[in-house]
Amino acid sequence: MMTTQGWIRLWLAAAMVTGMPAQVFAQEAGGADEAPEQAAPAERSARGELQPPRLLREVEAEYTEDAVAARLEGAVVLELTINTAGDVSKVDVVQGLGYGLDESAVRAVEQFKFEPARLNGEPIPVSLNFTVRFSLPVLPAEFTGVVLDPVSGEGIEGAEVRIVYGGDEYDPRPEASALSEADGSFYFGNVPPGPYQVFLQVDAYLDFETDIELPGGQLVEVEYRVPRAQENLIGEIREAGSRSPLAGVELRLLKAETQQEVRQGFSEGGGRFGFAGVEPGNYILRASSAGYVTSTFEVEVVGGEVTEGNYYMPADDDGTFRARTTTRRQRQEVNRQTIELDEVRRIPGTGGDVVRVVQNLPGVARAQFISGQIIVRGSSPNDTKIFLEGDSIPLVYHFFGGPAVINTEMVEAIDFYPGNFSPYYGRATAGVIDLRTRSPRTDRVHGMAEIDLLDSSAMVEGPINDRWSFAIAGRRSYYDFFLPSVLRALEIDTVVAPRYYDYQTWVTYRSESGAHKVEFFVYGSDDEIDVILPDGEPEGDQYVQVREAGFGNSFHRGQVRWEWKPEGGALENTLMSSFGLNSAALEAGPDIFFDLDFYQTQIRNDLKWKLSDNLRLRTGLDAQLGNVVYSYAIPAFGASPDDFSSPDGQDGGPNISTDGLVGSRKSPQILPAVYAEAQYKAFGRWTLTPGLRADYYGPVNEVSISPRLASRFELHDQVVLKGGVGLFTQPPIPGQTEEDFGNPDISYEKAMHYAVGAEWQPRAHLELDATLYYRDSFDLVNTTSAEAINEETGEAEPVIYDNEGQGRSYGLELLLRHYPKDKFFGWLSYTLSRSERLNLKSGEWDPYGYDQTHILTMVAGYNLPWNLDLSARFRVVTGNPQTPVVGAVFDADSDGYRPRYGEPNSERSKTFHQLDLRLDRRFIFDTWTLAAYLDVTNVYNAKNEEGTRYNYDYSDSEPLTGLPILPTIGVMARF
Repeated sequence: MMTTQGWIRLWLAAAMVTGMPAQVFAQEAGGADEAPEQAAPAERSARGELQPPRLLREVEAEYTEDAVAARLEGAVVLELTINTAGDVSKVDVVQGLGYGLDESAVRAVEQFKFEPARLNGEPIPVSLNFTVRFSLPVLPAEFTGVVLDPVSGEGIEGAEVRIVYGGDEYDPRPEASALSEADGSFYFGNVPPGPYQVFLQVDAYLDFETDIELPGGQLVEVEYRVPRAQENLIGEIREAGSRSPLAGVELRLLKAETQQEVRQGFSEGGGRFGFAGVEPGNYILRASSAGYVTSTFEVEVVGGEVTEGNYYMPADDDGTFRARTTTRRQRQEVNRQTIELDEVRRIPGTGGDVVRVVQNLPGVARAQFISGQIIVRGSSPNDTKIFLEGDSIPLVYHFFGGPAVINTEMVEAIDFYPGNFSPYYGRATAGVIDLRTRSPRTDRVHGMAEIDLLDSSAMVEGPINDRWSFAIAGRRSYYDFFLPSVLRALEIDTVVAPRYYDYQTWVTYRSESGAHKVEFFVYGSDDEIDVILPDGEPEGDQYVQVREAGFGNSFHRGQVRWEWKPEGGALENTLMSSFGLNSAALEAGPDIFFDLDFYQTQIRNDLKWKLSDNLRLRTGLDAQLGNVVYSYAIPAFGASPDDFSSPDGQDGGPNISTDGLVGSRKSPQILPAVYAEAQYKAFGRWTLTPGLRADYYGPVNEVSISPRLASRFELHDQVVLKGGVGLFTQPPIPGQTEEDFGNPDISYEKAMHYAVGAEWQPRAHLELDATLYYRDSFDLVNTTSAEAINEETGEAEPVIYDNEGQGRSYGLELLLRHYPKDKFFGWLSYTLSRSERLNLKSGEWDPYGYDQTHILTMVAGYNLPWNLDLSARFRVVTGNPQTPVVGAVFDADSDGYRPRYGEPNSERSKTFHQLDLRLDRRFIFDTWTLAAYLDVTNVYNAKNEEGTRYNYDYSDSEPLTGLPILPTIGVMARF
C-alpha cells in the first residue's frame, strides 16, 4: 500500500530466452517504455515534488527446465519494496505461474539496484508492483526431404530445392536453396518458423511448386515425386556393323558452342536412352564405353518436336576378344570337348565351318584327301554317329569334304565325345557328335550372305511377334556350273559334275512365362555327282559295261521339339519327334543301280529331375522307327578265287551272285531304346554317374543291355581326375541283314570302353586335358567268302557277312587349350594311338586301315589392329597303313591284270605335314559389316601322299598326292 506520499505504480516487463537470462526493464502502467538508466519524470503533488526510483542494475531471470518442458508462458506479478538505499528489501508474489518461475522471478528482482525514490529531494522508501513476463524463445525449424522419380521411385540427384518465407514477421523475407544428394535427399537447418513456398527445379523434370508450414522447434520431413518432363531427345546406342544394342554406355549432352554439359546419363536395356526438357539448339552427344571407340554425334533439337535417332559405336580395335560371356556346362562325362562358335570360325582349312573343327581335336584321325570322314580313335567312320538336336542324321558334310549340312550361323555349339558317352546316346561304338542349334533371335531381323569360289549361302532370322520367331537358311554349290567347262577346256574327256545344297527353317514359340518353348525345324541336304565317260568303248569287263555313273546322297527331315523348363523347378523335360527320308543312290546305267530310301521316324523324351543339390536323375526314351526300301540291279561278277587276296588280308571278297540280282525289298527298322542315369556328388568333390541303356535291334531281333559308369574327382580346385567304363553297341548297317545281299543271322556289334585321365586348369582361360583310353571291339560285322548250305535247296550260298571281326584301339590324348583372351586363342592337340584288327587268316593283329600313330595339330588365332584377324593351323600326322602290291596275274576272262597283295597294312605312306593360313578383314558400317577372307591351304605346297597309282600291270607305281597349295577367297555380309 502506498503512504501519504502516494503510491507510484510501475510495471516491470521481462522477455526471456530459453537457457539465457532475460533482460528486465521497467514500464510505468499505462505509460511508454522507459529505458532503465533513465529516471521517471518528477511528479508534483500536494506533498511536494516526487522523483520515482531509477533502475541502476538489473539481473536476468531464467526459465526453469520444467517450465520449458511444459511449454509454459505467462507473467509473474510481484510487489516489491525499495528502501532509501535503493535496495529491494522485500518481494511478495501477487500472481504466480508455478513450475519454479515465481521463485526465478523473485531471485532476479531481489538483486535489482535502484536509485531510491525522492520526495523533495530526500530518499524515501516506496512499494510498487512489478510484472515479469516469461515467453518461450522463437525456436528455429528443420526441414528435410527426398526428391524421387515418379516412375522408378529412385532418388534424383542435383535437384535444386529453394524455400522462400511467405509470412510478414520478418523483413527481409528469409530464403535458402540446396541441391539434392545422390539418393535425392536435401536438408535445411536453423530455419525461422513460419509459412514457406517450396520450388523444385531439375533437368528432365517439370518445375514443381508447393507450400509448407515449418513450426518452430520441429523437424519437418517430406517426399516430393517430381513429374517427368516429356523426353524430346531419344534414341538407341548400337554397335556399328552388328547393330547389337549396347546397354550401360555413358552419355553426355554438351552445348555445341560452349561445350557446357546439360545432360548426363546411361543407355538402358536395348541401348535405349532419353533426355527430357532439352532446350532447342545444337548439341554434341558424346558416348563412351569400355571396349568401344568414344564417339561423338551432332544433334539438333527443334522446339515442339521430339528428336529421335540411332547412334552407332565402333568396337575398339585394340585386338582384344569381346566374345560373349559364357558359362561352361558342368562336365559329367570322361571326355567331352565343347566347341563354341565364336572361338573357331576363323580356323584355316575349315572354310569357316565350325563343324569341321572337330577334325582338329584329339582322338580324331586325319581324313584322307577330301573325304571329310570322321574317324574317332582309329575306328570306322560308320562307328561314329552324328546327332542334330538329338536327331540322328546320316552325314555331317557334303561331298569332297565340303561344308557341314547345316548353316554354321545357326549352330550354337558342338559336343564331341570320343568315347564313354552318356546313355542318352546310343547305336554307336566309337564316338558321338551332337550339333546344338540356337533359337532364332527375337530382338530384330538379322541376316547374312556368304560367297566364295565353291558355293554361296544365306540366312535371315528375326521375330514374328512377341512370342514367335523364325529363321531360314540355305546353301548351293556351283561346281556343276563351271567344272565341266573347265575340264573340257583342259581337254579332259571325263566330265565330272558334282553339286550340293542344303536348307533349314526354324519357327520358335516361347510362352509368356518362359517355361515352355516349342520349335518347328525343317531341314535337308542333297548331294549328287555325275561322271560322264568319253565317247567310244565303255569301261569295264565282260560282266560290267559302264558309260556313265552317278551317285547321290540326301536327307530331308522335319522336327518338332517341346522344351519345358519351369523357373526354379526341380523337373525339366524335352520331347522331340522327327520324320524324314534318307536316300542314297548309285547308278552306272539303266541296268546297274542300287537305290536305298530310309523313311525314318525318331521320338525322344528326355526327363531331368533334380532331387537335391547332390543327386540328379535323367531318364528317357529314344525310339528310331522306319522302313528301308531297296531297289537294285546288281550285275554278275566273276568269281573271287582264294588265290586273289584282298587288301585287308581277309578272304577274297564275297561273290553275291554269279547271275546278278534285280529286284526290290522292304526292311522294317524298329530300334527303340530306354535309358537312365544318375549323377551323385559325394563329399562335395566326387561325382559318380552310373547309367544304363537298353536297346532293341529289330533287324537282328535282339536286345542289348549297356551299363556305363563315369567318375570325376576334384582333387584340387584346379585339378580333376576322371575315369569311365561302359559297353557300347550298334546294329548292323541297313542292308547287311538282307537275304539277297546280306546275312539275316548276324548280330549287333559291341565295344567296351575304358578311360582314365586328368584335367588341369591353372587359369580361367588355360586348360590341359589328358586321357588314356582302351577300346575292345568284338562281334564286328565282317565280310567273308565263306559259303553255307541252304537247308531248303541243298545248295551252297554265300554267307557274305558274319560277326567274326575283332578290333582294339588304345592310346593317349592330350589337349592344351587357350580359350579366347587378350587377343589370342588356340590349342595344341596330340594323339598317340594304335588301332588294330584281328587277321582271321594268320591270327595276328594287323594295323587297321584308319590307324595313325601320331597326330599333332596346332591351332592359333590372333586379333590384329585394323580389324584384321590372322589364324594358322599346322598338322603333322603319321601316314596311313597300306597293303603293298607284290605282283599281278593276268586274268584272261577280264582281259586285265589282278594285283597280288603282300602282308596287310605292312607299309605306310609318308608322314603328312601341312600348314594352313587364314586372314580375315572386317569392314564395319553403321548397320552392317562386310568381311573378306583369304584362306590358303597347304601354304608351302607339301607333296603329301594320299594313295598309290599303278600302271596297267602293276609293275610300276607313283604316289597319288593331295591338294597342292590352294588359296580361297570369299566375302560375307551381315546385318
